[in-house]
Amino acid sequence: MTPAVEYTGTLGAYAQVAGGAARPLQGTFTAQLANAEIGHRLVSHKVEHTRIGSGTVQVTATPTLISAHANLGDSTAGTMRAALELQRQPQGRWQDMPLTGELHAQTNEANLVTLYVPDIDRCTGHLTADVQLAGTAGAPRLTGLVKVTDGEIDVYQINLSLRQITMQAQLGDTSVDFKGSAHAGKGEVSANGHLEWRKLLPYGKFHLEGTNLRVADLPEAQIDASPALDFDVSGHKIEVTGRVTVPYAKIQPRDITGAVRTSPDEVIVGSEPEDVNERFEVFSTITLALGDRVNIDAMGLTARLTGSVTIRSGFDAITRGNGELSVAEGRYLAYARLLDIQRGRLIFTGGPITNPGIDVVAQRAFPGVTAGVNVRGTLAQPTISFFSDPPLTQAQIASLILAGGSLETTQSASNAAIGQGAALLAAQLGSRVGIPDVSLETDPLLNETSLVLGRYLSPRLYVSYGVSLTQQLNTLKLRYTLNDHWTIRTEVGQAYGADLVYSISK
Repeated sequence: MTPAVEYTGTLGAYAQVAGGAARPLQGTFTAQLANAEIGHRLVSHKVEHTRIGSGTVQVTATPTLISAHANLGDSTAGTMRAALELQRQPQGRWQDMPLTGELHAQTNEANLVTLYVPDIDRCTGHLTADVQLAGTAGAPRLTGLVKVTDGEIDVYQINLSLRQITMQAQLGDTSVDFKGSAHAGKGEVSANGHLEWRKLLPYGKFHLEGTNLRVADLPEAQIDASPALDFDVSGHKIEVTGRVTVPYAKIQPRDITGAVRTSPDEVIVGSEPEDVNERFEVFSTITLALGDRVNIDAMGLTARLTGSVTIRSGFDAITRGNGELSVAEGRYLAYARLLDIQRGRLIFTGGPITNPGIDVVAQRAFPGVTAGVNVRGTLAQPTISFFSDPPLTQAQIASLILAGGSLETTQSASNAAIGQGAALLAAQLGSRVGIPDVSLETDPLLNETSLVLGRYLSPRLYVSYGVSLTQQLNTLKLRYTLNDHWTIRTEVGQAYGADLVYSISK
C-alpha cells in the first residue's frame, strides 16, 4: 500500500495457540518491537527517516474474552498505549462481538502524514489523542478528543505554507465536531463544522473563513485571498457556496503561445478505472470579487482589474459565470504600440467562463490625430476595428499605429518602419492560427508592402494570401508544381493573370 515507504527494525514474537472443532481457539501471543523506523524516499531520492521506537504487543484469548494491550514509543518519537477487549460468544459471528477499548497517544512526528498524503511535502506538529472504543467488532464507535498544536504544512508545488496550525476534533459515536485555525503568509484561516457517518458516507456542514491568505506565491503569480465558504456534505454530493475576495494579486504568466492542449483521446496506460458510484460530485456557486490591487501583465495587457463574477460549476458539463470584470486602468500592446485603455470589460452572462463577451477601447494620441482599436465579440472570436479623430481610413489608422509619428509622416512612412511592426504581428498571428509561412513582400514599383500568409494544401499545391498594409488591397496566389521543371502560377487581386514557368537547375 505504501511502495515509497520502507519499514525497518527488529521484531521478536512468541505464540502458543490451541483449539479445534469442539472448542474455540485459545492462547497467547507476545511481540516485541525494537528500534523501529520508517524510511520515506523523497522525489529528490533522499531518504527521510522517522523513528517509531520500541515496545510490546500482547494478545490473550480465552473461551469468553479476547484482550490486547500495546505499549510503543520512546521519549523522542512519542508514546502510544492501547487496550482492547472483545467479548466472545458461544454462537454468532465475530463481527457481532461487543467491543471496548481505549487509545492514548502523543507524538511530535507529524511528518508521517506526508507518507500517506503525497501532495503535502512537509508536515510538523504535536499530535495528542485520547480515544475510547465501543460498539461491536464489525461496527466500532469512537469517542474522545484528537488535538494538533504548533503544526506546519508546506506544499511546494504552489509554494503554500501554513503555519501555527491548531486543530481539535471531538469524536462522537458516529460523528465528529471540529475546529481549527492556521496562518498563511500574513493572513489567517479558520474552520469549524460537524460531520457524521451514515452507512460509511459523510453528512454534515462546515464553514471556512480567512483573510489575506497567500494561496499562491510563484514567479508567475502572487495571490492573496479572503474566502468565506460554506460546505454542505451529503454522501457523495458536496455543495460549496460563498464568496472569495482577492484583495491583492500580481499575475505575470509565462508565454504559452506555443503550448498545445492534451489530446481528447488521451489514454493513461495502467491507470485504475474509476468507479462512478464512488466518485464525489462537487457543486459550487462562488462569487469571486477583485479588490483594488489586482494587476495582470499578460498577452500585451498591463492593467489593474476590478469587478466580480459568480461562478457555477458541477451542475452541467460547462462551468458558467455571471458578472463583469473591468479594467480600471491599463495599457494594451497592439501592433507593437502601447495604447491607453479607455474602456475594458469582460462580460459574463451565464455562458462558459472561458468565453466571456469582450468590450475594449484602447487609443493613443499622435501629433494631429488620436487613433485606436475597438475589440468586440467574445474572447474566443473577437472582432477588431480601428477608429480615429479626425476620421481616417482603416488602412491609414493601421499604418499610423504601426509606424508611429504624425499623420504626415505616416502617409510617407518607409516600408522598413511598417515592416518592423508587421513582422511582429505576423509572428504572433501565424503561431496562433497554425499557418507556418508568414512573411512580408514589397513591390518596389508600387511602393507597397503586404503581409503574406501561406501554406501547402498538398505536396504540389501552395496557396498564399496577401494583405496590403497601406492600401485596401488583397491578393490571392496559387502555385501548382507539375513536375521538377514545370510550375503553374496564378494571381487574383489588383491584377489577374497566370504564368507557366519552366525551371532549370544547374
